[in-house]
Amino acid sequence: MHAPQPDPLLIYGAGLAGRRVRRALAKRGHAVQGFLDRDATLHEADGLPVSSAGAWARDNDPARACVILGLFNPQVDTGAVLRELQALGYGKVVNMVELMRDYLEGEIFHYWLVDPRFHARHGDRIAALRAGLADSASQALLDRIVEFRTNGDASVLPPPDPQQYFPEDLPRWPEALRFIDCGGYTGDTVLALEAAGYRFEALATFEPNLAQYAMLTSNLRHIAGAAHFPCGVSNSNRLAGFDPSLGAGGHLLEAEGEPVVCLRLDDALPGFAPNLIKMDIEGEEPAALRGAGTLIQQFRPHLAISVYHRPEHLWELYEQIQALELGYRFHLRCHARNTFDTILYAIAE
Repeated sequence: MHAPQPDPLLIYGAGLAGRRVRRALAKRGHAVQGFLDRDATLHEADGLPVSSAGAWARDNDPARACVILGLFNPQVDTGAVLRELQALGYGKVVNMVELMRDYLEGEIFHYWLVDPRFHARHGDRIAALRAGLADSASQALLDRIVEFRTNGDASVLPPPDPQQYFPEDLPRWPEALRFIDCGGYTGDTVLALEAAGYRFEALATFEPNLAQYAMLTSNLRHIAGAAHFPCGVSNSNRLAGFDPSLGAGGHLLEAEGEPVVCLRLDDALPGFAPNLIKMDIEGEEPAALRGAGTLIQQFRPHLAISVYHRPEHLWELYEQIQALELGYRFHLRCHARNTFDTILYAIAE
């Protein structure tokens, strides 16, 4: 008698996340048969075949397959992918949160993704954050974020708020802006603020990715008197490593990488008197806030701080700012799918 064939294990998504999932599964003895992907130009990834979900289902029995959603980015509607797979008859679909719980326990992934039991262990701190949020919309969003990061069901999330860094339902920023943009990227935040009618009395941007810095300076050359720094922001003035390979997700490294200068805002802009500071710096936010402690204490600027790069940042950055005892009102908004671009707004009254 022939031994029964194991049910095929497939990964939906042949991009960076999907290939990383395959490698992590392989280390734990899980053999992946192939990838599913909507990109018709892909035929192979990591030595495995790539096909569309529909084509694979026509040639095989989808009811026997286990499909892992190897999708982890701000753009993809994973709920729509799940519905597509179910309509095609795929038997078992595992989202990324379930993957971390059931297949990759203890694995360190990227951004907020972690074993979902992590959130239960920090329930008291999440509850304290909820109590400190100033509006019911923020509290409801926090509840949904925790629910999503616990079970992976994207259908519980509200649509992303399109007005990143200046949500329509929060008070307008002061006029004119004295704005420090940490993680300036291509100048997109400044341009969006301009398009929303804001004008700048003073502007300083920080962007360590030199290719993006070149675009930033070109895009913002019309703003007189602006200061642009091809630097990172942290809690010490030092030479660090930088990994630019993820584009907008470029981040500092403990060692190696491209050399980049990091600065403390207190040292770089001691008399700037900001009224708004934005930070989207790929996990360096806690250190950068420490490096801006004097500016924040002295001028009490409004803050727009990314809290999605590490799972614990959701509550730890709130705790860090709250400990300054500056009387901020805290609001939480999410501006992309799958809880990416989740921003903590600390509004000075």
